[in-house]
Amino acid sequence: MSQPEPPEVAPPPLPDLLIFSAPFHPSVGGMERFAEDLAGGLTELGYQVELATRTPAAAGDAPTYPYPVTRVSSLVELARVMLRHPLIVFVGLTFYDVLLATALRRRIVLTHHGPYDNYGEKRRFTPGNVKRWMSRFYHNICVSRYLAGWLPGQPLVIHNGYRDDLFAPSSGARPPGSFAFVGRLVTEKGADLLLRSFARLRALHADARLTVIGDGPQYAMLVALAATLECAEAVTFAGAQPAAAVATMLAQHACLVVPSIGYEPFGIVALEGLAAGCEVIVTRRGGLPEAVGGFGWVVDPAVDPLCETMLAVQAGATRRSEPGLRLFLADHQRKTVARRYAEAIAGFMQLRRKR
Repeated sequence: MSQPEPPEVAPPPLPDLLIFSAPFHPSVGGMERFAEDLAGGLTELGYQVELATRTPAAAGDAPTYPYPVTRVSSLVELARVMLRHPLIVFVGLTFYDVLLATALRRRIVLTHHGPYDNYGEKRRFTPGNVKRWMSRFYHNICVSRYLAGWLPGQPLVIHNGYRDDLFAPSSGARPPGSFAFVGRLVTEKGADLLLRSFARLRALHADARLTVIGDGPQYAMLVALAATLECAEAVTFAGAQPAAAVATMLAQHACLVVPSIGYEPFGIVALEGLAAGCEVIVTRRGGLPEAVGGFGWVVDPAVDPLCETMLAVQAGATRRSEPGLRLFLADHQRKTVARRYAEAIAGFMQLRRKR
C-alpha cells in the first residue's frame, strides 16, 4: 500500500521591509544608486519594499519605481513610515534615524558605505567614532573588506553591484589614447591629479584625449587647470550625465581612470568601466582594488605612477583576462548582489529568532 504524499508546506512569506536612504534621486552618488538597485532587486525577488528618503523630489521630475518611494521631512513623518514595517534596512548609519527605529522596536540592518570619517579629519572624538561604536549593537553589512576594517566585530561584506543592463562592451572603435573620468568634481576624487598626469602623457602623445564626466564645486578650477597645463584642447568636460549616457560614453573610451586620493569605500564606477570594456586604472585607496579584482591597474595616487600606467595602457598593455573577468563581473551583477542581501537578511532574522 503506497504511503500518502506529505502535504505541501508553503514557504514562509518574504519579509516586508523599509529601506531608508537619506540621499536618493534626484541626488546623484554611490549611496543613491545602491539604494535604488537594492530596492529594485529585492522587489524583483518578491519582497514587499518601501523606500523612504529625506531628499525632496525635483520640480517636474516624477520617475517611476516598482516600489513606493516616500519622501519625509521630519522625524514624525519618518516614524509613521517606520511603523508600517517590522524590518528596516538603513543605507548608512544616520544617528537619530537609527535611534528612532530602535525606540520603535523595529528590526534593524545597517549597510555601511563609508568610514564615517571626513577626508582630512584629525580630531580623535568625532561623530564618526560614535557611529562606529554604535554599530556594534546592530546587524552590519559593509560594501568592502576595507570598510569592514573600520568597524568593530566582524561585519558581513557584500561588494556592490553594477547595472549590467546598461554597462556592456560595444563593437565600436576605441582610440588607444582615449581616457575617461567619471565622478563628482570634489577634492577627494582626484580629478586634478588626473589632469596633471594627463598633461605629462600628452606631452609625449599628442593624440591622447581625456573626457571628464561629472560636475561639482571643482568644475571651474579644473577647467582653468587644464588651460594652465596647456592641454585644454584635448580635454572635454562633459558635465553630469545619466547612467545610460555614461555607459555609452565609456564604451567609446579605451581606459577609465579612477584617481581618488581620499577614502573610497568601494568604487562602483570601476566595475562599470570593466563591464563597458575599458582598461581600468584605480588608485590604492580604500576599496578600489577590490572593485577591480585583479583585472585593473592599481597605482599609488601620485602623478608619476599614474602617468606611467596611462602610458602603458596607451601602448597596448592590458589587465583584462577572460574567462576570469566574465566570472568576476557576473558575481557583481545587480540581481546577484540583491540575492546576497536577501540571504543575509534572512540569516539575521533567523539569528534574532534563536535569541
